[in-house]
Amino acid sequence: MNAHTPLTYQYIHALNLTLNDLFQLATPLMDVIKRVLHGQKDDVHGKWLRDIAYTKAFLHMLVQEDDEPKDVDEEPDEQEDEIERGQKKEFINEIIQAIDLNELMLYDGNVRKFIVKQAMLKVQDMLKGRIPIRGSYFYLTNDPIAFMEHASGYPVTGVLKKNQAFMNWKRGMHALFRSPLTIFNEVGKLDFVQVHNRYMCHLDNVIVLNCCDLTLARLGLGDVDGDTALCTNDSTILSAVVDAPTIINEDDKKVAAPVPNNMDSIVNMELKSLHNLTGKCTNVNTYFQNLALEEGSLQARVLENSVLKFLQGQIIDATKNGLEVEIPYVLDRLAIQMPYFFRFVNGGKADDYQYSKKSPFNQFCVVAEKYIDETFNMKDGKLDQSIFSIESTRQLLQDMRKVSQPKFLNHIARIEPLYKEYNEQKKPIDYRLMQLNELKKWERDNDTRKAISAEYARLREEYKTRCEEICPYPSILASVAVEIAYQNYRTYSFAWLFVDGLLENLKQHENVMKREVRRVNQLTNRNIEGKELIVQAGMATIDDLEFPFHVRDGVYSLFEIMGQFFIGYEAERETVVQTSNTPSMLDEKSTRRTLRNYPLGFSTLKKSEEESQLVADQVLDKKLQIQVVEYRYVHIVDEQGKVKCIIPRDQVIRRDERLSFFDFDGAAIEFLTIEKVTKSSFKAIVHIE
Repeated sequence: MNAHTPLTYQYIHALNLTLNDLFQLATPLMDVIKRVLHGQKDDVHGKWLRDIAYTKAFLHMLVQEDDEPKDVDEEPDEQEDEIERGQKKEFINEIIQAIDLNELMLYDGNVRKFIVKQAMLKVQDMLKGRIPIRGSYFYLTNDPIAFMEHASGYPVTGVLKKNQAFMNWKRGMHALFRSPLTIFNEVGKLDFVQVHNRYMCHLDNVIVLNCCDLTLARLGLGDVDGDTALCTNDSTILSAVVDAPTIINEDDKKVAAPVPNNMDSIVNMELKSLHNLTGKCTNVNTYFQNLALEEGSLQARVLENSVLKFLQGQIIDATKNGLEVEIPYVLDRLAIQMPYFFRFVNGGKADDYQYSKKSPFNQFCVVAEKYIDETFNMKDGKLDQSIFSIESTRQLLQDMRKVSQPKFLNHIARIEPLYKEYNEQKKPIDYRLMQLNELKKWERDNDTRKAISAEYARLREEYKTRCEEICPYPSILASVAVEIAYQNYRTYSFAWLFVDGLLENLKQHENVMKREVRRVNQLTNRNIEGKELIVQAGMATIDDLEFPFHVRDGVYSLFEIMGQFFIGYEAERETVVQTSNTPSMLDEKSTRRTLRNYPLGFSTLKKSEEESQLVADQVLDKKLQIQVVEYRYVHIVDEQGKVKCIIPRDQVIRRDERLSFFDFDGAAIEFLTIEKVTKSSFKAIVHIE
């Protein structure tokens, strides 16, 4: 059972929803996106910090979405590419493992880039009508007691009354939607009641409908042979359901005159089934629904929508009953240009769609589109990196203790050309993908999408192998790739071709106190008032609920994401990472040498120019010492070992000069002149022995 299920644009256009209603429905997802992007404000420091538990839960939900089968009546999107989906799932698991090793990886450039992209895709999904609401699809069935009464020859009364339904744990008014949905008359609204009948009371995963009204006819003439319906008690949805009589087609079971059973009639029947009238009828119907909402009332176009409802049913049954079906020209010719929001459903340019944006959902799309542009800053088709809030994680992903600096610089010199070549080879594939995505939905070839995914996979594997031929040691190769991708070009993703080495290096900086996250499945879709889950002797209690839950006894903070509940807690645990047997590549060679009148930048870690100037004055004309800390930082210290300033990481390795200050541990440094001072740094001319 899904905690939240997306609506479709057909469902939205069968409801009297205002723009504010749509904002209300979108709020839960937008709250998730904002918290994942920006974190929470720390009460003590007043800074915005990444919410570790919340982001971990969000990533686990992305994996879960791909693993769960889609509901049969849920509106299908483009056919998913298995290669692409597999790559995404693998990368999410790698990210989860990296964050598990060290939570500072939440600030990593590549990790943030992925999370921001996933958040943006969630917003873009809403532009297609896929606004998630609290509810799920369930199978439908009739009142079994009424059926048995009929089968036994007794008067048929059943257990349920008119406008009632039953599911063991549901109570109160709920709305029901079943695809394909063409008119507001097809939205059901039933009161779920408690039933004590011993043959029914155990049914907690199927909706039992009464036999006293026309609910099944209302739900697209469902015949309960595996039919499902989206069921929700969302108050915004319930208030937008139009109270209207059920439309009945008395000729529903009418069939065409029989034809001879020969090859010509069989071929003719097969040819008839090749049409795409179902989708076309839906589009024409949506055109008139949108028009009605622009005119202020869904009922304004009830004639057109009623006709199209009849046609939709006939088109679906045409193969079975042999009837010829055609959309009337007078309706078809009006729907030449689809509503504005269809550009997000079908793709293409804005000029291909209506200019008018008066209907509530069109207005919603305009606002959401503006939010995407302002929040994610789409520049030349690429995300502006200012949204990433990137902090350097480079030191976590490198282990400089395993290799001498001359060898390290030599590896950079040999692998950097492959990095450039890799990006040049990738550009035409990126361009083909961009062109494919710009096409309208029906113009996109799924085989082309699969071929592009396969090309990306082949390219990654080819250059990964070529780099491994130069440096066969995963840890060292990852350190080299990080230096190139993170430090020199800030593109990040190239380094993640060598994820085994990244994780091995990250293992050296593991935080064994983990922020664990566990989903509490028993609370999914329930209205929970309490904020804490109490666990004792394997039993959990909250509000008036009690259920088995196996964690250590204690009181756990509870948080919700889209109807799913999680607990977060700290536990001591080591993450298992596969490590390579890397031989020592240290030798006596070094890049260390005397540097006279050498220009160099220094960081003061201060927040004002005055404070940085004070640091600069303190070191001027002084002889201090260089101190290398764990091959990660290079400090300038005085005789007492007190840090005066540091050499920034981006200046530690000077590739053009084949120089690395990691080789200068213990060297004397004298500050001859101060050239320039800023808020947190200064430049100086120094002499280094």
